[in-house]
Amino acid sequence: MTGRRVLPLVLAALITLMLLCLSDQAVAASPDDTAAQTLAERYAPVVRLQEDSSRCEDGEQFQPTDVEAVLGDQQVALRGPWRPPDLVKPQPEGTDLGRGFPGHFLDFPGDPLRPGCDYAEWSARINATHPATVYAHVASDPGFPGQLTLEYWFFYVFNDYNNTHEGDWESIRLVFEAATPAAALTTTPTAVGFSQHGGAERARWGDAKLEIVDGSHPVVYPAAGSHANKFGRRLYLGRGSEGLGCDDTTNPGPDLRPRVAYVPMTHADYVRQYPWLAFEGRWGERQRSFFDGPTGPNMKDSWTTPIQDAEETWRDDSTTVPAGTLLGPSSTGAFCTAVATGSNLVRETLDRTWLLGLVLAALVVLIWFAASRTRWSDADPLPARRRRAWGQAVSAALRLFRARPGLFAGFATAFVILGMVTVILARVQVARRDAPADLGAPTESAPGFWASLIALVVTVLTIATYFALLAALAATLDHLDRGVPVTASLTMRYVLSNWRPLTRAAVQYVVVIAALTIFVATIPLAIYYAVSRAFAVPIVVAERCSGRTALRRSRILVRGRWWRTAVPLAIIIGLGLAAGPVAGITLLLGTDLSPTLINLLSSLLFALAMPVAAAAVAYLYFDRAVSMPESPGSGELPDARQPYSQDGDGRVEQDLPSVRSDS
Repeated sequence: MTGRRVLPLVLAALITLMLLCLSDQAVAASPDDTAAQTLAERYAPVVRLQEDSSRCEDGEQFQPTDVEAVLGDQQVALRGPWRPPDLVKPQPEGTDLGRGFPGHFLDFPGDPLRPGCDYAEWSARINATHPATVYAHVASDPGFPGQLTLEYWFFYVFNDYNNTHEGDWESIRLVFEAATPAAALTTTPTAVGFSQHGGAERARWGDAKLEIVDGSHPVVYPAAGSHANKFGRRLYLGRGSEGLGCDDTTNPGPDLRPRVAYVPMTHADYVRQYPWLAFEGRWGERQRSFFDGPTGPNMKDSWTTPIQDAEETWRDDSTTVPAGTLLGPSSTGAFCTAVATGSNLVRETLDRTWLLGLVLAALVVLIWFAASRTRWSDADPLPARRRRAWGQAVSAALRLFRARPGLFAGFATAFVILGMVTVILARVQVARRDAPADLGAPTESAPGFWASLIALVVTVLTIATYFALLAALAATLDHLDRGVPVTASLTMRYVLSNWRPLTRAAVQYVVVIAALTIFVATIPLAIYYAVSRAFAVPIVVAERCSGRTALRRSRILVRGRWWRTAVPLAIIIGLGLAAGPVAGITLLLGTDLSPTLINLLSSLLFALAMPVAAAAVAYLYFDRAVSMPESPGSGELPDARQPYSQDGDGRVEQDLPSVRSDS
């Protein structure tokens, strides 16, 4: 090619480049865009991510990411909508996505159904050289003249929530009663909306729940893993558009002020500057159901009709998990755990449906087998000392409940009163957590210490309450066998009079189990010990012996019948613990009742169910006792007037028939 022909081509290229530069300068110099960019900087959010962790399974592993860190990365691919999806382009750039590609998706390095640490490690690598970024865009709504919105979009490379998926777009939106960005600069927002899963929560500018830094910067608390934007430090419960599960913002780290990348107002301008905003595919691997990658901001209704979308999808508040319950396992806590466990089960078996079917079938068979291998009829509650199948033990406990409702109501009331302490302690924990000085404090600080201490105290009280109830029910049945008058107050006085041997048995029981569960290898020993000493508390009150002797005698009763004892105990205690939470989960999913009321109802149900469960455990003890003629609890009732002898640990112990030593 001659120089005469090359020169015009070079000149044309230079002219084109100059026009593009002038065009970009014109965009930057546009009065609306200049004002909009100033507005975006003025209200840039302060982000309080949850504390990260050295373990990728814990804490928050992801931050608002610069899209340019993802595009062009050698581990990212653009794939087509076919099955199986074909590779369209490796390392796609923003200009590649500018062609739209509806139905296509970006494929990130990893398996969203079994993420492991792949996404956390990749995110750390690409974010090491790119600052945390949010994308700001000012938009009006044709249906609402005189108003405009300022949106900030956050992109995370992975959603590590119940519905794990690649890519995650979240946003916050400020609404102004102004027709232009310049007018918006002369006023303040009227409302703020934080995106949360399929919906958003509204706050008025100046509301107490909206934290503002330096007079104009809203504070955002992205929930751990899900990145749902919240207004404060809480455990949030999701139903419907709030997302199914629980969002945790209770452990925020230091303030993060992401770089604001301004997105021009008009379509032509922002596509020229950010071509990837024309992408119509998904920012993450295609998967079934809610494990699918999300679409980008330009595909959301809020991008083109932001005010209308706010009117239709924003709600005024979010549901928070109450700090504590009156008694027993929290229904909301059980809901959070159940949803997470169920989601993990579905995720692990989504591409292996045969495994999910096998697990469900095994569960049904196990329940049917356990229920069919016992007897439920002929379950007279008295005498207590007689042989019973575990089904008869449950039936006898229910019949005793119906025959003596006042007695059990007294036990339930005492149980609730003891459980009220957990509520008070939980409120103390919340008060400390919400103190301004505690905001952003790490877990090793004083608030973390107090939270751990209160959790320990609540756990000890719950265990002590169960042991007290078990002792009361065993004493009740023992006294009924003896023909001694029985009332709730008399029984509780009798239990309190035996506090020393009961405490000895209970403390040794719990301490040994706790010590054995420290190491994974000794957990089977902890389970064995828990079952073999499970009757120590009933033995103390029914056989009038010391705690040390009761633990030894319980082991003798269970010896040779460990499995036949372990399965009924697991079923009976499990049903007692699960009755309240299962009812609560049902109410959470099927009604609009407040979590506080649901926790109250489930606590009352728990208070009714646990006496029945404790009575059934006491019946199991008497069944084991009468099966061993040499056992002091076998049916020979000691005379209350019989003299006592001094036991080695300070307990005045009644002389009873001897038992075999377990030494």
